[in-house]
Amino acid sequence: MILLILLFNASVVLAAFGSAFGVYSYYAKDLPDPRAIETEQEDFETTKIYDRTGDVLLYEVFDPRLGDRQYMTLDQIPQYCIDATVALEDKTFWENPGFDPEGIARAFWQNLQGGTIQGGSSITQQLIKNIIIDPEERIQRSYARKFKEVILATEITRRYEKPQILEWYLNTNHYGNLAYGIQAAAQVYFQKQVSDLDVAECAMLTPIPQYPLLNPIDRPEEAKNRQKLTLEAMVRDGYITQDEAN
Repeated sequence: MILLILLFNASVVLAAFGSAFGVYSYYAKDLPDPRAIETEQEDFETTKIYDRTGDVLLYEVFDPRLGDRQYMTLDQIPQYCIDATVALEDKTFWENPGFDPEGIARAFWQNLQGGTIQGGSSITQQLIKNIIIDPEERIQRSYARKFKEVILATEITRRYEKPQILEWYLNTNHYGNLAYGIQAAAQVYFQKQVSDLDVAECAMLTPIPQYPLLNPIDRPEEAKNRQKLTLEAMVRDGYITQDEAN
């Protein structure tokens, strides 16, 4: 009897493994190359034209479809902006395998209740959607796209260090008003270098990529409310105190 139970349990495990492997194989066969995430950074920046001394900026030339872009390394970005991003977007970012299993399970349950595909995307998944996933597929809400994001997120997390992934993410987000990357956002909304942003300004910029139209220029009241949510998340995760948030 015990042998039969053990054999039955083993068969269930093998069947589950086979099903999971089948799903993985089905979606993995047509995935884009994860190394494309590196090559996409090469032509990222806006073209800048200086005078003969190299000190005076004369013109900036950028594709209006792509917006203003200036790449910044992670050590040039304030810790407040890094902490705000992790707290709001992916609180398990530093430890997870590229996706948040709990977040995906929670989103899947909500989807079952409401019938829509939403939520559960980690920072790494969002980076993949912004850069690697085909533009036409990005706007689709489907389980197929989610499966692809999870597989790619796992592979990218295996290949690259977390700080590098976060650096790419902060540089490729769309912050509204033709600002791509947090440096362009700092200049558009606060006329500052990103390195000069304080905690309030970082908390104002962080939620914009979720809904780029809800920014301080176009929707100041909504932007202020979302800033408050970001500060609350930073307090929850111990990045700042309640007094600092106030």
